[in-house]
Amino acid sequence: MPNRRFNCCIYNHPCPIFCPIKLSCSNDVVNPIVSSAYGFFNNSAGGTFAFESQVPLGLVIFGGEGVASSSGSVFVTPGVYEVNYFAGGTVPAGGTLSVKLRLNGVDVDGSVITSVQTVGENVNLTRTIVVSADQGGILELANNSGESATFSFASMFVRRL
Repeated sequence: MPNRRFNCCIYNHPCPIFCPIKLSCSNDVVNPIVSSAYGFFNNSAGGTFAFESQVPLGLVIFGGEGVASSSGSVFVTPGVYEVNYFAGGTVPAGGTLSVKLRLNGVDVDGSVITSVQTVGENVNLTRTIVVSADQGGILELANNSGESATFSFASMFVRRL
């Protein structure tokens, strides 16, 4: 029989919230299971993309239900999502490299990432944002540089909160 204290708790175990004073009680701790939908999407081939055009992303890994991919876009079911996205590329002739996030074709407020650098410099852009997709929808990354820009990679990690 385990070594018990006066309040029925077993030494080196959490105490129960309620324990009748019997020697037969035990300290069973049940952890809740929290399921989460997530997906990681990537474009390691890069390419040159026109202003306002989509930078396509392919599915790498996902788990749970509610996040999927097709035609370079990310599909999400209704809910709130943490979205981490990043892109790297070469600063075009205008001196600005920029990307943004769109939900159902509409720019997401606060999602634009811009870097003003010397033409030809390699720049990495990254941002984390919380997006509410009340009706679900399609998330996509888009070139916001004001002109065609060459991206060497782009990625997005989406996690349902």
